[in-house]
Amino acid sequence: MLNYLIRRLLLLPITLFCIILVNFIIINLAPGDPVTVTEISPEGNVSRSEDQSVAFGSDDRYLQFREHYGLTLPVLFNRWPSMSDEEIKERLWGVIHQKESPTSTEEIPFKAWDQMRINLGDRSRFVMPKFLAIMENPDTPEDIRRMASRFFVRGGTRQAYLGSNLDDEKKAYNRKIAKENNLLKTLVISKFDTQDQANHKVEELRKWYEENSEYYGFDPTGWKKASVFFFDTRFYKYLSRVFTLDFGTLRNDNNKTVVSEVSKRFKYSLTLSILPMLFTFVFCQGIGFTMAIKQNRWQDLSLNVTCLIFYAIPIFVVAPFLIEKVALNGSFPFSDVPIPISGFTSPDAKYDQMVSHERLFDIMQHVFLPLIAILYGGLAAQSRLSRTAVLEVMRQDYVRTAKAKGVPTFKILYKHIGRNAAITIVTAVAGSLGIVLGGSLIVETLFEIDGYGKFFYDSIVNRDYNVIMFSALAGSCLTLIGYLIADIAYTLLDPRVTLE
Repeated sequence: MLNYLIRRLLLLPITLFCIILVNFIIINLAPGDPVTVTEISPEGNVSRSEDQSVAFGSDDRYLQFREHYGLTLPVLFNRWPSMSDEEIKERLWGVIHQKESPTSTEEIPFKAWDQMRINLGDRSRFVMPKFLAIMENPDTPEDIRRMASRFFVRGGTRQAYLGSNLDDEKKAYNRKIAKENNLLKTLVISKFDTQDQANHKVEELRKWYEENSEYYGFDPTGWKKASVFFFDTRFYKYLSRVFTLDFGTLRNDNNKTVVSEVSKRFKYSLTLSILPMLFTFVFCQGIGFTMAIKQNRWQDLSLNVTCLIFYAIPIFVVAPFLIEKVALNGSFPFSDVPIPISGFTSPDAKYDQMVSHERLFDIMQHVFLPLIAILYGGLAAQSRLSRTAVLEVMRQDYVRTAKAKGVPTFKILYKHIGRNAAITIVTAVAGSLGIVLGGSLIVETLFEIDGYGKFFYDSIVNRDYNVIMFSALAGSCLTLIGYLIADIAYTLLDPRVTLE
C-alpha cells in the first residue's frame, strides 16, 4: 500500500498542474476582460479620444487593474518581441483610421478596434526599440509618428506597488516611476507640435530609452529572449504565486485575499455539503437494503416511485415551496418555535448573547430547511444506486453459500452484503467531495446564506479570475483526495482488494 500511496501522491501535483493549465487557458481565452471601459458621447454614441488615452485606455484604473492581474501579458508564450516593423506600422495605421487596411472602405466595428488598440498597448513595452525607430525615421507619416509616440509612452509607463507595508526598495521604485511617468506624458507628440518640437521630443525619448533600457530590459538578447518567451506570461505569473500559496486578492478590493474570504464562508459550505453527504451515505444504505430485500413488493415499488418523484423535482421548486408552505407561519413539530427562513444564524446582536448549546440549537434551526432542500435529491439518487448494488451482491455465490451454511441473516446482510455493496456508494460519495466548497448556489441564494456557492457565482459574473481559479484548484484537489480515500476504503471493505 505504501508504494501505491507514494505513486498517487506524486501524480497529484502533476494532475493539478494539468487542471490549472486547462482552466487557466479557458478562462483567459474567454471573450472580453473583467472590466470593459467604453467612452460614450453625450449623444449616446461610442467615441474614441485622440490623445494618449488611445494607447492607455479610457481610464487609468482600468490599465492599473489589467497590469495588476497580468492581463497585459500573453497567456502561455510571449512572442511579442518578434513583431516586425511593418506589422507595427499596419497596426498603428489601423488604430488611427479604424480600418483594416488603406484599401478598406468600411470602418472596423468599435469593439474590434478597441481590442486592436488594447492589444497593441499591451505589446508596447516589448517593442520599444521599434516604436523609437519608427519615430526617428524621416519618411514616417506624421500621424503614424504621433501614434507611435503614444504607444512608446504606454510601453515605458510603469505601475506603482500598492499597499501600506512597502519596504524601502519598493518605495524608491515608486518614486522613480512616478517621476518618469510624468516626464513621459509630457513627451507625447501632439498634432499641435511643430516639426522642431516633435523632433526634440523624439530626442528626449531616445535619451530616456538609453538610460533605462537595461534597467527595464527593453532590448533583451540571448537567454533573456528565451526568458521573456516563457516567463513574461500570465500563466507563469499566476503559477509562481500559487507555488507560494498566494491565490491573490478580490478584484474589487485589494485588501481582501481570496483565502480569507473563502475562510469566512467555509463553515456555511462545510455544513451544507458534509452533513448532507453523511446523511445520504447512512440513510441511502437503509433505504437501498429495504428496497432490495423487498424486491418487487409494495415496499420496493412505493419507495422506488417516491425516489423517482424526489429525484425529478428540481431544487428551485422545492426550496420556495418549503419557505412558503412550511416555514411561513409555521413552527417545528411539537413546539412553538418558528422555523427560520433566512440566514445561517440569528442576527449577531442576538447570537452573540447565546451560550454554546444555544448557538448550536440556533444553527440547527436555521439549517433545517436548507438541509432538506439539498438532501432530498441526492438521497433519492443514492438510494436507487444502493438498491442496485445490494441486488448485485445478493446474487453472488458467496452469499448463497453463507445462507446454505446457516449463517445468521443479520450477519450476512452486514458482513457479506453491506460491506461489498458499500463500495459502490463510497465511490459515488468520494467523487462528490470536490463540491464541499461549493455548497448550493440556489439554496444559499433563496435562504440568504452567504456561503461559498453564491460567492463563486458572483466571481464568475464579475470575471474575478483569482476566485475562479482558486475554486477550480481547490475543488480538483478535494476530488483527487476523495478518490484516494475511496481507494483506501476499498481495502477496508473488501479484503480481496489490494493496492499493490
